[in-house]
Amino acid sequence: MLYRVSEKIRKSRFRLLALVIFLGMTSVSWCPDQESLVPGDPAVLKGHGTRLTPLLGEPLPAGKNVLWCATFQMAWDAACKRLGRPIHLQPGSGLADSLNRNSFDRSWVDERSVFTAEGSVDDGILTKISSGAGKMSEHVSPLVRRLKKLSGTGDIVFFAMLDKNLKFGHPFGKLGCWKLGDRAVPWFGFTPDQENTGPLRKQVLVHHYVAKDDLVIELLSKEPGDQLLLAKLPTSPGTSAGLSQSILNRLQANAPEAEFNDLLAIPNVAADESAEFSQIEGRTVVGKDLFVRTALQTVIFRMDEKGVKLHSEAEISFGCSARARVTPRLMILTPPFALILKRRNAPQPYFVAWFANADLLRAK
Repeated sequence: MLYRVSEKIRKSRFRLLALVIFLGMTSVSWCPDQESLVPGDPAVLKGHGTRLTPLLGEPLPAGKNVLWCATFQMAWDAACKRLGRPIHLQPGSGLADSLNRNSFDRSWVDERSVFTAEGSVDDGILTKISSGAGKMSEHVSPLVRRLKKLSGTGDIVFFAMLDKNLKFGHPFGKLGCWKLGDRAVPWFGFTPDQENTGPLRKQVLVHHYVAKDDLVIELLSKEPGDQLLLAKLPTSPGTSAGLSQSILNRLQANAPEAEFNDLLAIPNVAADESAEFSQIEGRTVVGKDLFVRTALQTVIFRMDEKGVKLHSEAEISFGCSARARVTPRLMILTPPFALILKRRNAPQPYFVAWFANADLLRAK
C-alpha cells in the first residue's frame, strides 16, 4: 500500500514537472481566472491580424495569420471553363493572372465534401445555390444573402463550397486554459507519463522532429482519407505555397507514433473570416461584355480536442459591362505554426493556414 501511494505521488510530481517544463519552453503561463473570459466579447475574440487569401502562393505578411482554402480557385476555374479561356481583366490584375496560372483539381477533395453551382440569376441560380448548400451543411450561407442583394438581372454566378468535419477517434485531453501573451487560450494534448494515453499517442504520427521549432506531426481522425498536419518550421516559408511544400517534403511514408515521454500541446483554434477581393471586382473581362461584380470568400474553421471543422464558401459573379456601375478598388504549437488539410493521395492540399499570432486561438 505504501509503495502504491509513493508511486502515485511520484507520477503526480512528474506530470507537474512536465507542465513546468512546458511553461518554460513556450513562455506560456497558467490562467487561473478562466471564468473571467466572456465568450463573444469582441475585445477578446475579434482580431485584426488575419488575412484570407484567394491564392496559394502569395507572400506571408510578417506577423499576420493567413488562411487559404481551395473554394475560390474552384469558382475561378469554373468561370474560366464556362467562358472558354483564362479570364483577363481591364485594368489588368495580378491576382487574376495568378489565378489563371493555378488550378485546383476537384479529385483532390472527396466529392461528398464539395458543392459547386453555376448559372444565370435569371435561371434561378441563387435558389439552386441556397438549396444545395442547405442540404450539405448546417451553416446558413452568408454569401447567398449577399448575392441576393448585389446581383442583377442577367448576372452569371459561380459558387463553390467545401465542408469538412474530421473527428478524432479518441478526444484528446484538455490541458486547461493558458495565456499566450495577453490572450487566454484553451489547449489540448497529453503530457509525459500521463496515464491512459496509449490510444491518444497512437493518433499522433511524428513525420519529422529535429527540435521543438522544427517538427511535423499528423493527427489521425476517423477519416483515413484525409490528413491533418501540424508543423513548426525553423525558417520562414515566405509564401503559402512554400509553406505547404516545405511541410509535404518532410512527410514519411511510415511515420512512427508518439512515444510515452512525448508532450503534445495544441491550442484551440476558432476562425471566422470573410474577404471581398477588390483586386478583381469592378474590372471588365477582356473580349467579353462582362465585368466582375462580386468576388467573395468565407472560411469558418474550428479545432479542439474532438477534431476539426472546416466550412468555406466562395462566389464570383459577372454582370453585363454595359450596365456596370462599380468603381474599381485596389509539437508545442505556439505561433508561428502551420496547419494543412489534404486528401492522402492528392498532390496539393485543400486548406492551408499560417498562424503567426494569437488572434484566432480561442475557445469555440
